[in-house]
Amino acid sequence: MNAGDLNPKDSELKPIGPSGFDFSKSRTQMVIISAVRLGFHVAILAIILGFQALQPEFVNFEVLQPVYILMAVAFVINATYLVLFDEALNKWPITAFLFFFESAFITGLIHYTGVNQSIFLFLYLVNIILCGFVFQRRGANILSLWTSALFSLLMIMGPELRGQALFFAVGLNNIAFFAVAGLAGYLSEQLDFMGRSLEAQGKDLRALRNLQALIVDNMATGLITVDEKGVCLQANRAAFDILDPIPRELVGRRIETLMPDVMQEIVKPADESATAHRVDWVYQSPMQGRLTLELVVSRLPAETALNGYIVTFHDLTRVRRLEFAMRQSEKMAAVGQLAAGIAHEIRNPLASMSGSIQLLESSFPNAESEERRLMKIVIREIDRLNNLITEFLDFVRPDVLRDDPVDLNSLLRDVMEMCRLNPSLRKDVVQVIDLQATRSIPGNRDKLKQAILNIVINAYQAMNDQSEVKEPKIVIKTIDREHAVVLTIRDHGCGMDEVGLRRMFEPFHTTKPKGTGLGLAITHKIIESHAGRIFVESTKGVGTEFTLEFHLKPNDVRQISLADSERANEDFSRAFRGQKRS
Repeated sequence: MNAGDLNPKDSELKPIGPSGFDFSKSRTQMVIISAVRLGFHVAILAIILGFQALQPEFVNFEVLQPVYILMAVAFVINATYLVLFDEALNKWPITAFLFFFESAFITGLIHYTGVNQSIFLFLYLVNIILCGFVFQRRGANILSLWTSALFSLLMIMGPELRGQALFFAVGLNNIAFFAVAGLAGYLSEQLDFMGRSLEAQGKDLRALRNLQALIVDNMATGLITVDEKGVCLQANRAAFDILDPIPRELVGRRIETLMPDVMQEIVKPADESATAHRVDWVYQSPMQGRLTLELVVSRLPAETALNGYIVTFHDLTRVRRLEFAMRQSEKMAAVGQLAAGIAHEIRNPLASMSGSIQLLESSFPNAESEERRLMKIVIREIDRLNNLITEFLDFVRPDVLRDDPVDLNSLLRDVMEMCRLNPSLRKDVVQVIDLQATRSIPGNRDKLKQAILNIVINAYQAMNDQSEVKEPKIVIKTIDREHAVVLTIRDHGCGMDEVGLRRMFEPFHTTKPKGTGLGLAITHKIIESHAGRIFVESTKGVGTEFTLEFHLKPNDVRQISLADSERANEDFSRAFRGQKRS
């Protein structure tokens, strides 16, 4: 069996078959063994040279000439092995030959330096130990047998020991050879087993680490790890998607540069016993606008060497908006049902009162009398009340839905032009119009115009009331989203507090001296009747932002583009072919 037949899944230094070893996976270990062997050779040469230099009168070069020859041969063989090191890793006989040669080399050194006085006897044991690390117990026992034969032959042929002394010397050294071989082989097998166990545990840990990183990176909740100073240490993909930072970097940046004043919320769970701290946080995204995030802050475990916090967050903007819309819908439904009945009951007495007053007025001959003037006031107020009831009944009466295509951009231009020419509105308001939407929405143009006009007029009036605003501005923006068209109207007016924001769509709730309180209520109803949703965010003294989302069904999406026309032709052709097949 050659090295090419080895199974790559087998562990390092593990025998493959009866006579195969693969050292390609243990390159570092083989380099260390070669370095140890070469180091002993250099030390032996240094000892011999030092001995010859210290006692030149007792040492003759001719006596040490065989030793130098042996050393030269050993250096040449080891140098050749190092040159062919990469190829030799896959050829076990070359490595085995080095160990057998090393035993013969040590035997020659002992023979030429004297058996009893030689200081190189321990090199036998070093060679066996190194062989045990490479070839494990079987290789160490075979090398011990070879070493025992060489040493026994050396002792028998030597003149120094005879009889019982020779027997004890050979026996004890051979026992030492085999004992060291057994211990070296056992230690090598244990180390190999521990290495394979550690490698398996390392693979498991790497797999768990990769799984953890995959889970963290693909979770929908944003995760940021910060230290005590608020520097971001780690962030997952969701954190980038939600925060959408500019530039696209989070790690290494202070979190306050992304979310101002958030460190005040982060350091609140200073008590290590506190599990987590939750808070709703308003975040101004560079690309997505105003977002409502739920922050969950907790300290890093005390077992970790790093002191800091884990901040997880997810976008609750849509949830909060849906909750607000649901509350408004429930409130409007309850108020509408109650007020519709009351309005009908009030309208009948008003008609009787109006007719009676008109009849009574005609009985006074003097048109300039005080009585007739008072009666005209009563009739005028009755008409005003009747108009108010009519408006309210229009509000609570279900609309007849229409699906005419409405160009929202054109409608907005008309509304803004009407406001610009309205003499009762402030003239220095800057209109910023950014119309990027390309799709039309199905609905009633007049109703939509009424709803949007109510919002824009309210924005103008909010800036009329705000005398401190030196440069009043209203921003109109439309964009396309998947299956939706979004309209944003933002003013820099007086804004609203939480109470006003909560009650702004209630009928008859108004903050204007002459307002009826039905404008925004009717607007809310019109938007809902067009399969849309309306969301409001306001800050007192800063301004108000209305967001209108008009959701489109796939068959309601109208976009003036060649791609849509081609897609429609393909759909028609496919349907026509299907009808022919059926």
